[in-house]
Amino acid sequence: MIRGKRRKTRFTHGMRTVVLLLLLLAAGLAALSFVALRKLGWQELRVYAQRDLPAGRPLDDIPANTWVKLHQPWAADWRRQGHAGAAYDSRRGRLMIFGSDTHGTNWDNRVHIFDPDHRLWESPYPESPPDSYAADRQGRAVAGEDGSRPWAMHTYDTVVYDAGQDALVAAARPEHNPMRRKVSEARDHPAWRYDIASGAWQPLDNGGQPTPSFFASSAAYDPHRDTLVVYAKGIWEMGPARDVWRKTSGERHHEIHHSLEYDARRRLFAVFGDYRNSNAVWLYRPGWRPGQAGVWEERRPGGEAPPPSQSFPVAYDADHGLFLLVVDDAKGAAGRRARSYVYDVDANRYARLPHADMPALGMNYNLVYDSRRKVFLLVTGGWQTPPVVWVLRLNPDLLPGAHAR
Repeated sequence: MIRGKRRKTRFTHGMRTVVLLLLLLAAGLAALSFVALRKLGWQELRVYAQRDLPAGRPLDDIPANTWVKLHQPWAADWRRQGHAGAAYDSRRGRLMIFGSDTHGTNWDNRVHIFDPDHRLWESPYPESPPDSYAADRQGRAVAGEDGSRPWAMHTYDTVVYDAGQDALVAAARPEHNPMRRKVSEARDHPAWRYDIASGAWQPLDNGGQPTPSFFASSAAYDPHRDTLVVYAKGIWEMGPARDVWRKTSGERHHEIHHSLEYDARRRLFAVFGDYRNSNAVWLYRPGWRPGQAGVWEERRPGGEAPPPSQSFPVAYDADHGLFLLVVDDAKGAAGRRARSYVYDVDANRYARLPHADMPALGMNYNLVYDSRRKVFLLVTGGWQTPPVVWVLRLNPDLLPGAHAR
């Protein structure tokens, strides 16, 4: 039997060149990836590599008093913005985010909606390009081809779910959007209302008067009085008629970068954080009717208090009557992390959750309490990676010293 000779593979000079170029390309990509990962930070890298909580696993089955990664998409066409605010749509059980870092580098004026059951993000419409920014006939700043949407703006803690109107409200002002200089005829920067059922935005009218400046303020909804409340160099309220902003108190104890949360059990508001850095708690008890002045009270809580800070996320757990704060360690601290604390109004005490630390957050107003699933939802992440949604199930009975209180 005659066998054919096996042909030897011969590398020509051209083939060697191609192989060498491929090896150099692979080495270059590896080096770039290493540099990118170093910039990303190993803590964030570990977060990105963590597996999501399985979609079928109920949230009441997760460990208590610790953050569990709920979801992070592998790809997304948007990034969480440090200046964005969040609210919880209690009718549909969804988290909603609106706001932009602006400064000419981001033009996101979309609403981003997260469904905890299906672990899905939805953005109902595209962002409006800067060349669509204009003023309407009333001199109000509008965006979009039909002028029906707000400008991209810092919203801080002014994004609120208005349960009385089933709407998302952003009581903010695009102070750091460079289009303010280019569209000088836009004299009024109103608060905006997003009708969730129809997906339509509408400016909140202020009785024909210019809207007060709510830049870098905080806001909350009072369900007992069906009233929107904004803390901006005093207390402003818009009652059930949603017709005009009324200044009910000129008293103020903060500058900017604070958070306002409503305590439905005690019918009061609590303010956390400040531009001057603070770990004090200020309570505001509103009048019985919309438009009536309320009373302020300063608290200096005991217990294990967070470091004085600003621009950190806060939410209120209506089932346990407790506030949850996630506060970064002081700047310059070794191994800087974000620590989680609860504040008890009745005991006037902080308590730290010892197993609920996470990578430092930076500016973040994206914490809500999910009253349907009885958990907190926190959104983290920056320009490097898609947003991460975390979940925490609070059990006060398991906190240190719980049985002593």
